[in-house]
Amino acid sequence: MREKIIMDGKGSDVNLENEFANSTSLHGIARVANNKRVPVKLVWVSIMLTCLCVCVYQVHDRFSFYLEYTANTAISVEYARDLDFPAVTICNFNRYRQSQVTAEEYKYLKFILTTTAAFNLDLSTEQTVDKPNENDSRKFNFTEFTLRAGFLIGPALLECKWRGKPCYAENFTHVFTPFGSCWTFNSGKDAPILQAHQAGEGNGLEIFIDIEQSEYTETITNNFQAGLKVVIHDQHTPPLVESSLAISPGVHAFVGIRRQQYLNLEKPHGKCDASAKLDRFEKYSLEACAIDCLTEVIVQKCLCRPVGYPGNETECSPFQERNCSIQVTDQFHTGEIRDCECTVPCNHTAFSTGLSTAVIPSLRSVRVLTEVLFSGNRSMQNSPGLNDTIAELVDDLSAFQEKYIKDNMVILSVYYKELNFQFYEQTKAYTLSALVSDIGGQLGLFLGASFITLAEILVYITHKVKWCFASKRESENEETVESEKSNIDSVTHTSVV
Repeated sequence: MREKIIMDGKGSDVNLENEFANSTSLHGIARVANNKRVPVKLVWVSIMLTCLCVCVYQVHDRFSFYLEYTANTAISVEYARDLDFPAVTICNFNRYRQSQVTAEEYKYLKFILTTTAAFNLDLSTEQTVDKPNENDSRKFNFTEFTLRAGFLIGPALLECKWRGKPCYAENFTHVFTPFGSCWTFNSGKDAPILQAHQAGEGNGLEIFIDIEQSEYTETITNNFQAGLKVVIHDQHTPPLVESSLAISPGVHAFVGIRRQQYLNLEKPHGKCDASAKLDRFEKYSLEACAIDCLTEVIVQKCLCRPVGYPGNETECSPFQERNCSIQVTDQFHTGEIRDCECTVPCNHTAFSTGLSTAVIPSLRSVRVLTEVLFSGNRSMQNSPGLNDTIAELVDDLSAFQEKYIKDNMVILSVYYKELNFQFYEQTKAYTLSALVSDIGGQLGLFLGASFITLAEILVYITHKVKWCFASKRESENEETVESEKSNIDSVTHTSVV
């Protein structure tokens, strides 16, 4: 077969295929083009095709892996001289204090709290609950009632220390939750966020609280536990009391915490959305999204907003609370209602906690405390014949104090276990630069090619296209010359005739 040729600028014949085969960096092509023996040429063709297939497979595999958009999570421990201390939210299992509830208010309260029974007992049933007048119930202001009759930190706080220095009820900020009135230490709203400079007990928050069981209003039909709910959370995250620590009275609770910082990738490599916004909270978080979504569902289905939830909608009346809001909340928590799509926040802070407890008081400390009280009364000490009576009184008072402390007192210590934090950062498992490097490596390994080879192929194709156009023009010129020659011959023949 005659090879295609083109004239170069100097008028010499140049075989394009030969020139490309001998000058390209794709080495195997020269072996195929220059070998005169057919069997050897076939071997080289087989090798080239095999390497080409393997290379195509590997490149396809790298592309597929890149399009999976996988991510790695790097975990590191960062040490710091100072760490922001978390917000500590405290709730009482008792939402309303008995001494602050009037007979009329208790009728509404009992109507709501006996909606569902915690146990299937006949101690409190629907039939025993007097239903208040529905029209009158609309005048009942749950927010005002909760603020007045709910848990108050002032009377309950017996002692407070921050890093060994006194703190007071004024250092706590009120917050509404499903547990009624709760109180947050170090909320960051009214004062700068406190910092811890050392780890360990005594270098954080320590509070002594009286839960006042004599004020409890709830029974086995709702919160029949006694104690505190404690949430350790970031200042920008609302307290999710449903997933908090529970601390019983009569203990000193030691809560060691560790700070965890998360930095997540956006789609397609991660699941976070930096543009996610909430209607009822300034900053996005999973906890805030859950509360925001539940509130929106209740507002849509009940046409009101329950107390303790953010928003400006009309507050639910006791009838709306009992007949709609509570049922919707239960359906939301059991998964029957799934109207929420909460994405992972791109940057958020969490705290892991470790809880240990010690019983209070020790027997020796109660007796010593009681003896100190009596020792202050010199008239009783100097009165003859009263030693036995005093001893009996000391024993009785010691027993009373021990029982009261076990039933009502909680000491809570919150501190950093170590002055460091764990940093979780998502990174792209396979970047675009890694893909380009892998493709270059596969081309070089199996074909001896590089991105320079691509440029050589483009130059060859350009020359080939030029040759095609030149060949076409040459063919057209030859046809024109032949046609003109034929016309001349025809005219000459006609003249001769």
